[in-house]
Amino acid sequence: MTISPQEMEIFWQLAKKKTAENIQLKGFRPGKAPAGVFDDKKTQADIYNEAANLAIQKTYPEFLAEESLEPLGRVEAQVLKLAPDNEFIYRVKMAILPKFQLPDYKKIAALTLKEKKPQEVKNEEIKEAVKWLQKLRSQIKAVERPAQKGDLVEAEINSFVGQKSLSKTTNPQSFILGEGHFLPGLEEQIEGLKAGERKNFQLKAPADYWDEALRNKELSFEVKVNQVKERKLPEVNDEWAKSIGHFNTLEELEKSIGDGLKFEKEMKERDRLRVFMMERILKETEIDLPEILVENEMHHRLHEINHLAEDNGLSLEEYLKKINKSESQLREDLKGEAEKTLKGVLTLKEIARLEELQPKTEEIEMAMNEFLKHQHDLKETEKNIDRAAFFEYTKERLTNEKVFQFLENTQS
Repeated sequence: MTISPQEMEIFWQLAKKKTAENIQLKGFRPGKAPAGVFDDKKTQADIYNEAANLAIQKTYPEFLAEESLEPLGRVEAQVLKLAPDNEFIYRVKMAILPKFQLPDYKKIAALTLKEKKPQEVKNEEIKEAVKWLQKLRSQIKAVERPAQKGDLVEAEINSFVGQKSLSKTTNPQSFILGEGHFLPGLEEQIEGLKAGERKNFQLKAPADYWDEALRNKELSFEVKVNQVKERKLPEVNDEWAKSIGHFNTLEELEKSIGDGLKFEKEMKERDRLRVFMMERILKETEIDLPEILVENEMHHRLHEINHLAEDNGLSLEEYLKKINKSESQLREDLKGEAEKTLKGVLTLKEIARLEELQPKTEEIEMAMNEFLKHQHDLKETEKNIDRAAFFEYTKERLTNEKVFQFLENTQS
């Protein structure tokens, strides 16, 4: 972009004024420093930078409006020519929202919604939930007898393949004996042990074990039981239901559980249809994605994978070996995922624009405050949060929800 010397003059004057206001010189009030101060090299550099920033901030949005362009992601400005009494030339590097045609998304939504499945809650599901609550409200006390199924056991469990330890920590683990949270056969070995007792034994990992590297291998275990606790389950009746919450009878509690389970199922079905709906819309949508957007999304995903690998004590190379892929294969997978995600983001954004579904500022701020209200340490969260980024994230979330609600209520 080029700005004439005449247009630039106002920005030079504003830059000098703003720079002068920031100069603190002994004996002079702010903004009243003598003209000779501007000959200082640092001050000159500050004026140049300020003039360029002011000019870009004014002309860049005007250029976008004139050309009907919508930037996406980070914008980089590069100064090519800048000097007093000369034209100012700068270049802007950015990804812009590509132009694309959407299919008949209302028709696609209407067809998809016809596939909605009715949701029902079986009596056994309610009984299972009641049983879970019963266990949650059980009375627990330490006992000296051998551990048996149904007891809450705290034990230190170390595992080995040959001489190599597989345990990442020696911290005690608490679990209900007999619920099958470990390698098949392990809990049976612990059954019968008292608090303070140890046991060494071997087990073979099954052929379908979740960790492929350990399948069909002989594993050694060292177990020390620290505590054995007996659970006494309360009697399930009206009195017990009253102790759970605002219920007068067991029947009321079961109805509330049934309503909650049905709501969860309906939300899952809604989400399934939303995914299906978007897949159908995207299948009929061609978007020429800017390469910089795809690269940024891939970089973000790769960064997350690195963190995930580190959290599990693995380097990226070790993680790649575990999933049996090269870095180039991983990047190819990530590219496909990035393109699909970006197409979805842009499609929802375009539907929101066409149907005028953007949330109002007060809606966004209300949602932000609602989120912050539920944070454990509100002051600490507000201190560390990037308010502008949080605003944009909330705006996008609310916009997407408005788009889906619009599609779900379409009659096309």
